[in-house]
Amino acid sequence: MKLYPQLLRGVVLPFMSKVKGKPLSGYVTEYSRNLKKSPEALQQLQWQALTRLLDHAFEQCPFYRERWQNAGIDDIRTVDSMQQFRQLPILTKDDIRQNYQQLRATNFPHNIIKSTGGSTGQPLTIELNHDSNTRREAVMWRGYNWLGAGLGERTLYLWGAGIGKASLARRCKENLYHWFYNRKMLNSFSMSPANLHEYIDQINAYRPDALVAYVNPLYELALHLLQNKIKIHSPGTILTGAEPLYEYQRTAIEQAFSCQVYNTYGCREVMLIAAECKEHKQLHINSDHLLVETVNEAGLPVFGESGDILLTDLFNYGMPLIRYQNGDRATLHNNLCKCTNPLPVMSSVDGRKLDVIKTPSGKLIPGELFPHLFKEFPGIYKFQVRQSKLDALTINIVEKRPLNASERAAITSEINRYSQGELTLTINIVDDIPLTAAGKHRVTVCEV
Repeated sequence: MKLYPQLLRGVVLPFMSKVKGKPLSGYVTEYSRNLKKSPEALQQLQWQALTRLLDHAFEQCPFYRERWQNAGIDDIRTVDSMQQFRQLPILTKDDIRQNYQQLRATNFPHNIIKSTGGSTGQPLTIELNHDSNTRREAVMWRGYNWLGAGLGERTLYLWGAGIGKASLARRCKENLYHWFYNRKMLNSFSMSPANLHEYIDQINAYRPDALVAYVNPLYELALHLLQNKIKIHSPGTILTGAEPLYEYQRTAIEQAFSCQVYNTYGCREVMLIAAECKEHKQLHINSDHLLVETVNEAGLPVFGESGDILLTDLFNYGMPLIRYQNGDRATLHNNLCKCTNPLPVMSSVDGRKLDVIKTPSGKLIPGELFPHLFKEFPGIYKFQVRQSKLDALTINIVEKRPLNASERAAITSEINRYSQGELTLTINIVDDIPLTAAGKHRVTVCEV
């Protein structure tokens, strides 16, 4: 093991955990040890955590108590099997929006507030208690670790940056944070054909041992490398996330960077859900931290075929998310992986893919920019970005409250920053945004 990762994991992180009263080091150790347990032991661990969460939600969250009582459950302890648990009502995004205060646990008044990007076109705000957030970080490091991008490994992130211009204090804090974890951040939203060489130069200069990236920006970079026969530093491993990874993309990225590419799956509501097995092309689910289900249109469990994902965060006591439908789809399997990892598997993530927006100069703007941007505006209820001409973009917005002039200017400024002013922007305030024929809401629609 390299010196810094060993020092960080064995000395620095345990010391910092004690000083800050944040048990990250202990949770990293706990979750790592769980990989040595049997699948049966992990199932028992999951069930114990689930029953504790159900008891808590029934006692402390008015929403769940009322909903479950309306479903005929006066004592949540009568739910004593996974089969009975799967009969509990599904939690939707609209449930959260309409019952936000009733979902908050009465005995957890000081939570972390997070806004999701709203890849369905409707931003969402949730809460989680501080201990749950620490556990999420530990689970992420475990998954990244078995793929070679663990704590302290020299890692470059080609990822979406924060919206707006950060203050000097914020930049200093973020730089110190990234230095501590031995990583460098490159903003994937700023990538364009004109500046690809700058990204290549930075990767070559930093020489990371691991690279973590959004799929489409990394794929575009890989195509540029292959088409122009450009050599680039080969990291030991590449992890992708934020959008589906298709085999043609994996192949191109592996050819360009001369290393293996592994997929990860997560969402902002719960962070890392699953990470790919290093031996087989399927993803191991963090079942000791989450309960993942897939259901058909009737809400019945499905295995071996694509279904709607339901998530239960076993440790978010601040605002429990129980059987939460996040809008993605996946294929789960009952069979275990042939590797030594005891965590259950999903064979594929079949979730939504956001259209890429184009500019006349050939710049490609990832669709993920827009959920990332619009989550910063609480006055937006629903949105859709539509491109019918190469040099123009229409933003349709359903308001919760009227956007003021500074908010409109901020939206325009951010999009102009990433499109380099090449697109004529039109903001329309509308009463509703029609669904597709399949009953889905498309966030980005590119017709050029």
